[in-house]
Amino acid sequence: MKSLSKNKQACLALVLLSAAFLGTPSQAESKFSIADGKTTTKLPFELIDNRVFVEVQLNGRGPFHFILDTGAGDFAIDDDVARKLGLQVAEAGQESGVGEKKVRTGRAQIAKLQLGDLRFEDIEATVLPNFDLGNVFGKKPLDGIVGLPLFQQVVVKHDYIHMVLRFTLPNKFSYRGAGAIVHFDRPRQIPVVDAELDGVPGKFGIDTGARSSLLAYGPFADQNKLKEKYDAKLEGVTGWGIGGPVRSLLARAKELKIGKVVVPDLVVRLSTQKTGLSTSSAMAGLIGPDVLSQFDLTIDYSRNRLIFEKNKHYGRRDTYDRAGMWIGQDGEHFMIVDVITGGPADEAGIKRGESILAIDGFSTDKLVLPEVRDNIRRDAVGKRITLLLESHGKRRAAVVTLRDLV
Repeated sequence: MKSLSKNKQACLALVLLSAAFLGTPSQAESKFSIADGKTTTKLPFELIDNRVFVEVQLNGRGPFHFILDTGAGDFAIDDDVARKLGLQVAEAGQESGVGEKKVRTGRAQIAKLQLGDLRFEDIEATVLPNFDLGNVFGKKPLDGIVGLPLFQQVVVKHDYIHMVLRFTLPNKFSYRGAGAIVHFDRPRQIPVVDAELDGVPGKFGIDTGARSSLLAYGPFADQNKLKEKYDAKLEGVTGWGIGGPVRSLLARAKELKIGKVVVPDLVVRLSTQKTGLSTSSAMAGLIGPDVLSQFDLTIDYSRNRLIFEKNKHYGRRDTYDRAGMWIGQDGEHFMIVDVITGGPADEAGIKRGESILAIDGFSTDKLVLPEVRDNIRRDAVGKRITLLLESHGKRRAAVVTLRDLV
């Protein structure tokens, strides 16, 4: 497989499946305020690879592109960003991620961070090493993560339909709507709720930084024989993080219950990792954006509660990649990182390591990888897409007929 170094991006690998244990929350005191004495404010966001991306100013420079992530215990920045800002970085140790390796991290002090009208001063941030994450975001930059320090200051409402965040000071927030209120525990930074997956109870993290509906950690899946329960046979790369690819078995569940909230017809990933965070028995797994985005979701750390208000996406049939392949970015073109045995791409004869030069006649150097991945996932069952492939200097076309894997 070719190196992705041609497509160097300021990206953070820890969040690509979940940043659920990112760092130990800093004990340093930072100053927080909302501009002009406001008590509530709004901020638009982009949804990229199912993550909430916001623009951030650091020390008066930017914009930088950050993920807003309930799974992150700290502010975090890429080490390229630290260099651009001229920050002094002290070595901090090692972090575990969802992959099978650890990476060395640092700590740095940021004088000012602005996120719309929100202002933070004197922030201590985790500094993560630079990774080539064309495997997830392609050319889309990712410069950092906003986590626990923000959620501790404001109540955050996610409006996934209009792509808007609303921030409100906790002492100015009250709720009188008809949404379902679910209380959570917070043993660390991530909200943890009691839930049932087809009648099987477990404690699940609410993780806006995960990339799909639900990830079942290995110990929970093994203890409850979920592989056998769902007759899960299709396995492949379903995420990317520290240590590289993250592999899971795919299954379809009838329903997930979170208190009075019921979400039907979900694709579930059963982790097959041997090391990394998804081997933990501390939680059953993670509930991600494909569940959360079916609601206007309010996250209120001050009262340890979530408020779920159904939106027009509620009940939408959950889908996974309908081609059965993981696509990454290799310079100006895409590449085949993984092919699920028995899936549509495998049936079309597509092999790992092949480059994709064009999709349906459009050169991949003009396409945006997360958008392509989302289109393949959302396009209708039965649609045929034509890939122009290259391997060892030889080109060929392959036609993939999309279908649900589970």
